[in-house]
Amino acid sequence: MKIALAGQSGCGRSTLYKALAGSSSADTAKPLTVCVPDERIDFLVEHWNPKSTVYATVTFFDVQSPAFNPRNMGRIKESNAVALVLDNYALGNLEEAFLQSESELMISDLGIMEKRVARLTKESKAKQAEAQLLLRCMESIEREIPLRLIELTEQELEILSPFSLASLKPLLVISNRSGNGVSSEEQIAKLVRKHGGAFLGIDSGFELELCDLPEEDRGEFLESMGFSASGKTRVLSEAYSLLDLVSFITMGKDEVRAWPIRRGSSALEAAGIIHSDLARGFIRAQVIPCDLFREIPNEVELRKTGSIGLQGKEYTVLDGDILEIKFSV
Repeated sequence: MKIALAGQSGCGRSTLYKALAGSSSADTAKPLTVCVPDERIDFLVEHWNPKSTVYATVTFFDVQSPAFNPRNMGRIKESNAVALVLDNYALGNLEEAFLQSESELMISDLGIMEKRVARLTKESKAKQAEAQLLLRCMESIEREIPLRLIELTEQELEILSPFSLASLKPLLVISNRSGNGVSSEEQIAKLVRKHGGAFLGIDSGFELELCDLPEEDRGEFLESMGFSASGKTRVLSEAYSLLDLVSFITMGKDEVRAWPIRRGSSALEAAGIIHSDLARGFIRAQVIPCDLFREIPNEVELRKTGSIGLQGKEYTVLDGDILEIKFSV
C-alpha cells in the first residue's frame, strides 16, 4: 500500500511524516514504510514466540510542494491513495485549501484524458468504448465532480487503471492542527465526506513530541490527554479502511504474519497472495477467527468443539481470519 502525503506549502506535511516515522531526523526524501499496529498479531507472537513476525505495512511518500506541479504528480500517480494535509495550526482556511487542491487533482486528470481522447479519435472503432468512458469522466470533472464520486463498473475501472487518475484515488484529508486548531473542523469534515473522502484531525507537533517518550509510557500519556489512540495509529487505521483492506493471518512457530487483502476476497485469492502454488493446488482453507483463538488458544481443543471450519475456494475471507491452506501440487 502506497500513500502520497501531499499539501500546500507550510501545511506541516513533513512534521506529520516525521511523526509517522517516529523520528524528528527522518529523511522526508525517502519512502517511509510503517507497520500497521495489530493487537491480534501481538497476541499471536506472545503465544508462538515465532522466529519471524510480519505486520501489514503502509508506505508513505512525502510529495514536495507545490504538490500538484506536473513534476511532482508522479508520486501521486504511483500511489494507491492520497493523504491531503491541511494547515489548521496557522491559517485555518480549510475549505478553501481543500477545494483548491481537489481542483488541481481534477485538472491533472482532465489533461491526461484529453490527450488520450485526442489519440483515440485517430484509432479504430474498437477503442470507442474507452473514448466514451473518458468523455463521461471528463464531463464529470468539468462539472467539478471528482472521479471517486461517479459510479464505475469493474470493467470500467480496469480501462481507467493505466492512467492512474488522481481524483479517482481514495482520499484521506488530514487537518494538521495545534491543540484544537485555528478553525472548527465540522464543516471541512462534511465537505470532505461529500467529496467521497475520509477526514482526520491530528496535532502532528504533539505526535512528534510523543515519539520522544519511552514506548511503554505513551499509552498512559495519551489516555491522560484524552486520546484513545495515537495519531499515527489513527492514520494507519484510516488508510487501511480507505483502501478497503482487511488482514488475514498465518501463524506458527516459524512465522506469524498479517496479510493485507481486499475486503470481500475469496479464500482462493488469499491462497494466491501467500504463494501461487497454494492457489494452483488449493483444496480447502482451515479457518479460525482470531478472536476465537484468543479465547481458546489451542487448535486441538478447537477441533474437539468443532470450531475450526474447512472452507472452499469461494469462502469470503473476513478480517482477522487465521488461515491454513490445504493444497496439493
